Amino acid sequence: MKISSIPQTYRHLGRWSEILAVLSKYELAAWVRRLGPDFTKDLLKARGGTSIARHPWETRLRLAFAELGPTFVKLGQILSTRPDLVGVRLADELQQLQTNTPADPPKVVRKLIETELGKPIESLFAEFEPQAMASASIGQVHRARLHSGEAVVVKVLHADIERKVAIDMDILAGLATVADMIPEFHNYRPPAIVAEFQRAMRRELDFGREERNIQQFAHDFRNDPTVRIPATYPALSSRRVLTMEYLDGIKLSETERLKTLGVDTNEIARLGAAICLKMIFDHGFYHADPHPGNLLVLDQCRIGLLDFGMVGRIDETLHESISELLVALSGLDAEHTTSMILRLGKTPANVDRAALCLDVADFLSYYASQSLDKFDLSGALNEMMEQIRRYHIVLPARIIMLLKALVTLEGTARQLSPSFSLVK
Repeated sequence: MKISSIPQTYRHLGRWSEILAVLSKYELAAWVRRLGPDFTKDLLKARGGTSIARHPWETRLRLAFAELGPTFVKLGQILSTRPDLVGVRLADELQQLQTNTPADPPKVVRKLIETELGKPIESLFAEFEPQAMASASIGQVHRARLHSGEAVVVKVLHADIERKVAIDMDILAGLATVADMIPEFHNYRPPAIVAEFQRAMRRELDFGREERNIQQFAHDFRNDPTVRIPATYPALSSRRVLTMEYLDGIKLSETERLKTLGVDTNEIARLGAAICLKMIFDHGFYHADPHPGNLLVLDQCRIGLLDFGMVGRIDETLHESISELLVALSGLDAEHTTSMILRLGKTPANVDRAALCLDVADFLSYYASQSLDKFDLSGALNEMMEQIRRYHIVLPARIIMLLKALVTLEGTARQLSPSFSLVK
């Protein structure tokens, strides 16, 4: 089947041409030429020159995604959480994707808010800053003040973003169909990646879901004085607009500023990790992206949380499986660990179980010799992901999300306290 037989190819011809031109610029489109229609012939030429060609393909893919805009930036961010599918090198590279999306003009923002909430912006807010304080791929954030005096932030979807994402998702589905027919891409399971991405994008484009997440966290930590979850304002929120309390603090990413102010960063690292582990093992509902920009120091003994779009859930069955796997790992039981990996993941019919068990035994033997204070959790989990990927085993997305959250958490804690050990 050729790419030209996919219905959406000509439905969005202009965007197809733009995407293929960018992929060609970064020398990433040779595979399309094998199956592509006539209109691709003039597009699929190496235009990058020597400077681009010198970059590894993982870097070129990151640069192409950044140039292609919000949908592809989000795709890269999702892929960065799936080292079991794309490999650790590509996952690490895609973690560097940054979004510098221009903010929508004030008139456009005003119109969207007033349409969504059904009132003039002056009756909704006593003050509303027309210039965005931040703008990302999907939306932007404005500071405001309620008539009752509370300081708030207002998240607003970018204008027309849903239509643009829908077109790109249509095209990505077509590209995945083509890529799945090419041997070197088949093991990446392109259609499955796109299907997972579509589910993630539907969640990202619905601020109502994020509002419900915030309310769940607020309920879970209602009696915990060490955590601050921003209040939400349902009457000033919708699927495209989210109004929440403004938390005035210092982000964990501002390590030197914290030290200058005399904050005990070792204690903050311990406290932040304890909060995140409580979410995972006590509540079964956790913040899946605990990077330093999403956690605030409000005072010496309280942490504020931000950005609740990416969350994970652990039901009783998954909790039992994780517990059993941890028992097998801590007991250095290669046979049991191998059985758990095969039970939890999607496994090819011809998987070499004996070879996998031997690799698991080597892995356990190496990391068992490390002392707790020097144990490299990120390195261990990344090596495990590479082993699993070599055998073409795909773990459930929710397990990968949990492992990725733990790696991110350890990295955040060690930025504040280099000797911190999450395993300990």
